[in-house]
Amino acid sequence: MIRGFSTYCVCPQCRGELAEFTDTLYCDACKKSYEIRSGIPILLPEYKEDKDLRERYLQNYNKIAVDDLEKPIVQERHNLLHSTLINFIGDIRDCTVLDIGSSNGLYLAQLNAKMKVAADLALPYLNNMLSQTNTIPVCCDAEYLPVKLKLFDVIIISDIIEHLLHPEYLINLLYQECQPHARIIVHIPWEESLEQYKRCAYDFVHLRSFTTYNFRLLFWNFHVAKQKSSLPLMSEPIVFQLEPFLPKRLFNILAYIYFMTDLKHIEYAYRAKWIEEIPKKERWLLWFYKPQVKMFELRRHKYQYRYLSMFSPMIARWWEKIRNAKECKTAL
Repeated sequence: MIRGFSTYCVCPQCRGELAEFTDTLYCDACKKSYEIRSGIPILLPEYKEDKDLRERYLQNYNKIAVDDLEKPIVQERHNLLHSTLINFIGDIRDCTVLDIGSSNGLYLAQLNAKMKVAADLALPYLNNMLSQTNTIPVCCDAEYLPVKLKLFDVIIISDIIEHLLHPEYLINLLYQECQPHARIIVHIPWEESLEQYKRCAYDFVHLRSFTTYNFRLLFWNFHVAKQKSSLPLMSEPIVFQLEPFLPKRLFNILAYIYFMTDLKHIEYAYRAKWIEEIPKKERWLLWFYKPQVKMFELRRHKYQYRYLSMFSPMIARWWEKIRNAKECKTAL
């Protein structure tokens, strides 16, 4: 079994160095000890606020993990999502990899990397992946990530940000500690309706939906090196995705023909076939259907971008002059 937890981990409370013993990790800075349980370090902080909320949150994800391991919750999409993500990540055989929110490590097991650290809040998931070679499991809260981020070449955040209570805690930590060359891979649901989760059996699932604006609002300190859309949402006929591209009169005729003829049955048969063949025809289908998932490769903004901040006071003064001029004109 791989050890060396103190090499990769820090104290979640004060981010101090840890000393590793047989069944504990000890922080000399804040004098706290953390259990190593069945080969997994339990690096959870002592929450100062919202203790009841955090306890319910932890129990919620332990329950999800147990249920998911017994019967996969989204098994029908796992293979497709994982294969697309793995292709997006690319060749990382000489890299150190951190997977934040690793679940049971289904796609992490398929990545060929020099070293892999799997971080997750749910201990049942980590227990399930102990047999994976070259992988260090860490039970922790992503918002208080007890990991030495500067050691990693690739950091994967797949389907986790939408679950966090305070995602800005994690993102601020990434900005402060990641190396400029580190590739941060983010995989998130895109423009998702949260209505479906109101009837969910779990208290905490997806807590937010992402658009270009609120995604960039979280990651404004990073630039996008590349991105990819995936999994077109094909719940409606393709005929009605053509409206933005057709003159109104022509679209009216097409919609009438759709309902009055067998076109609706023909279209449905083709659409069912396209869904079955995804990702084979995914590229052109995304021209007409919005994606359910987006992937981004992010990097910290380089230092030369910081000079742009010097223009902020200038823009503020310019805007104030325009506003004052408008007020004077209105008063006259």
